[in-house]
Amino acid sequence: MAINPKKASVWSLIGITSAMFLLSSCTGGPKEEGVWIPNPKDTSELSKRNHFITLDNIKTFLGDFAADRDSLKKLAPNIFIPNSETFNKKILLEILKDPNCVGLRIHHGISKDKSGRRDEFRLILTGVDKDGRDLYIDNGSAIATKAPPGGRGGAEYGQCDPPCLTGPGPQPGSN
Repeated sequence: MAINPKKASVWSLIGITSAMFLLSSCTGGPKEEGVWIPNPKDTSELSKRNHFITLDNIKTFLGDFAADRDSLKKLAPNIFIPNSETFNKKILLEILKDPNCVGLRIHHGISKDKSGRRDEFRLILTGVDKDGRDLYIDNGSAIATKAPPGGRGGAEYGQCDPPCLTGPGPQPGSN
């Protein structure tokens, strides 16, 4: 039985093209930067919590906070208390990608100005392990850390609402 050279060339070309297509599709083409976040087995009390809150409850809590915030500002007029702080995805991923991290802890803190006067209420984020211990990230691994080079820490100075000011002068919302 004789092999037709034209048919053989066509089948070879189809085979080579198919192989190239399959190989190129395995690479997925251009990709966005990404981070793999492990989800370690967690049997702590934290893993059993349902953290969901309804939109109606969110609105109620925020409204109650706004009213109490005004009262707190009268008691401590030198402390700037933001409505909220927003942290970028980069710093959250940096904290969450620790293989021992099973959650986030949000600490409350107050900073002091150069004269030692309390001036800002702040939120500080750290990871937390299954035993409830804080996990820290390395400085330089994300933009938002403020530790000295080689130091360890968490995330702070989110974007405030109302906007946070740095330096002297009245804080937003102060009377």
